[in-house]
Amino acid sequence: MAKNYYEILGIDKNATKDEIKKAYRKLARKYHPDINPNNKEAENKFKEISEAYAVLSDPEKRKQYDQMGHDAFTQSGKGYDYSNVNFEDFRNFNFEGFDIFDDIFSDLFGGRGGRSRRTDRPSKGEDIYYSVQIPFADAVKGNYYEINLSRHVNCKSCGGSGGDVVTCPACGGKGVSSEGRDSIFGFGRPCPKCGGQGKILTNVCTSCKGNGFVQKTEKIKIKIPAGVDNGSKVRITGKGHEGRNNAPAGDLYIVTKIIPHELYERKGNNLYVNVDVDMFEAALGEKISVPTPYGAVNINIPAGTQPDQKFRLRNKGMPKLKGGGHGDLYVVIKVKIPQVAVENDRAALKEMKNHYDIVNRQKIMQKGKL
Repeated sequence: MAKNYYEILGIDKNATKDEIKKAYRKLARKYHPDINPNNKEAENKFKEISEAYAVLSDPEKRKQYDQMGHDAFTQSGKGYDYSNVNFEDFRNFNFEGFDIFDDIFSDLFGGRGGRSRRTDRPSKGEDIYYSVQIPFADAVKGNYYEINLSRHVNCKSCGGSGGDVVTCPACGGKGVSSEGRDSIFGFGRPCPKCGGQGKILTNVCTSCKGNGFVQKTEKIKIKIPAGVDNGSKVRITGKGHEGRNNAPAGDLYIVTKIIPHELYERKGNNLYVNVDVDMFEAALGEKISVPTPYGAVNINIPAGTQPDQKFRLRNKGMPKLKGGGHGDLYVVIKVKIPQVAVENDRAALKEMKNHYDIVNRQKIMQKGKL
C-alpha cells in the first residue's frame, strides 16, 4: 500500500522545512526504540517516520515524491527494504546539517555517547519570576522597591565545575554500554556508570556538592514603571540564575499584582469612578468637583442628567506602558433619591410631578401586550 509521508508526519503538503523537522523530532522522541524497548509497533512506527523524513527533508527527493508518489521510493512497490541497512551509519546520517538523533539522545540520557557533559558545555542561566504586590498609587505613578532575591551563582570553590570531570572508565567516553544492543538501530543502552554522559565527576566539591552552583540571597533595587497592570512583567537583565561555564545569566522578571483601589475601577488604560449627586442636582444641572488620580477636577453636569450617565475626562486615566500618554477617566453619575417624609414637601413634589410628567407607563403597557 502506498504511504502518504505527509500524513505519517502529521503535516500539510505545503509544510516548510522547519515544520517538517519539528514534526519529525516530536514523533522520533515518542517512538524511538530505546524509549519503547521490546515494542514492535513503536519500532515499526519509528522506521516509518524516519523513512518519511528522509524523503521530505531532501528538496530533490521531496520533489520526486510530490510528482511520482510513494512508488518512486520503493523496491518492487513494497517500500523501503531495511534488511541490508547499516543502522549505525543511519544513526549518524545528517539531513542537510540536522543530526536527527541529537535531540532524541539529549532527551534520553543527557547527550549522545562522547558528547559534552553538562559541566563542559556553557549554558545560559534560567530566568527568575518574582511576584510583587503593589498599591494602586504606585501603578499610577511608579515607584522603587527593594527585594530580597535568591538565585543560583557559580560556586567560587570549584569555579562552577562541581569537581574534576574525567572520561568514564566504564564506557571510555562513548556514553553507551557495549551490552544490550537489542535496538534495530544498533544503539547500546546508556552507560550505567555515567548515565550516558561519557564523563563522570570525581573529587566532588564540598561547597556545592557537585552541582556547580550555590544559593545566594541579595538585596536589589527595582523600578516599577507607571502604568503596570496585573500580570505585567518588568525585566531586569542579567539578574536571573547565573549561567554555567561563563555563559550569560538569565533575566529577572518582576510580575506585578495591583491592589484594587476603593474608588477607581480599571479597564485597560481607562479608569471609572462613581460620583453621587442628588436628584435636584441631576434635574437642575450643577458644577461639581470629581476626584482623579492627579487631583480634583470640576465638571458641569447638564440639567436632566440620568443615573449611570458617563462623562469622559481625557488623559486622566492610567499611564500607558507603551507609546506614552494616558487613558481616560469616566465619571459615572449615581443619582441619590431622598425619602420625603414632610407632608408639605410631598405635596410640592406631587405638584411638580404633574407639571413634569416624563413617565408614560400606559404607553409601555400597551407595547408590552402580546
